[in-house]
Amino acid sequence: MRIGVVSDTHDRQEAVAEAVRLLMEQHVELILHCGDIESPDTVRVFKPIPTHFVFGNWDKDKLKLAAAIKEVGGTHYDSFGFLTLADKRVAWVHSHERHQLRQLENADYFDYVFYGHTHVREQHRTGRTLVANPGALFRANPKTCIVLDLVTGEIKPIIVPGKPPGHATPHAPTAALDEGVGSIVMPPGAGLPTLPTPGTLPAAPDTSPPAPPG
Repeated sequence: MRIGVVSDTHDRQEAVAEAVRLLMEQHVELILHCGDIESPDTVRVFKPIPTHFVFGNWDKDKLKLAAAIKEVGGTHYDSFGFLTLADKRVAWVHSHERHQLRQLENADYFDYVFYGHTHVREQHRTGRTLVANPGALFRANPKTCIVLDLVTGEIKPIIVPGKPPGHATPHAPTAALDEGVGSIVMPPGAGLPTLPTPGTLPAAPDTSPPAPPG
C-alpha cells in the first residue's frame, strides 16, 4: 500500500494540482495533509484521491474547511490524525504546537509520524518511530511531497515543479513554533496520546448568559 503525504499548501492550487497528479502517477491510495490548507478551493483540488486532513495555524475558518472536506469525501481530524494502515500505526500533525509533535514522536507507539509547518523536508528516527516532514508546496525550494510504501517502508520524495523564474508569488507568514501550547492529553502512566475522532471540531464556547440568581 502506498500513501502520499503533503503539507503547507497555503492555497497554492496550481502546485497542489500538480502534486495530486504526480501522486496519482505513483498509485497512492490516499493522501495525508499535515495542515495549512487555507481555503476550501484548495481542499477541492484533492477530490481525485481520498485525503485525510489536519488543521494548521493558518487554517482560520475550520467550519468552511470542514464543509469542503466533507464535500469531496475527505476526512478531517482537527489538530492531529491517526490511522492504522497495512498494520502500521500512522499519525500526522501540523506541529506549530511543538509539544504535540514531541508527544507523538516519543510515545513509543506509532510506526510513522508526519508533520509540517517548517516548510523543510527531513526525516529521522526516534526509537521505533520514523518521523518525517514532506516539505511544502509554498515557500520551499524545491517544492516537495512524499510517497510512503507501507509494505517496504521506503519513503520517496516527489519534486513538484514550480512557476518559471520571474513569476512573483506573495509570501506567507513565517512559521513559528509555539513551545507551551497544544499538548495532547496523555493517560497516566501511558505513552499513547488520546486518539482523535475523525470529522469532529472542538466544541464552540458557551456564550449563553448566566442564569439569574435565586
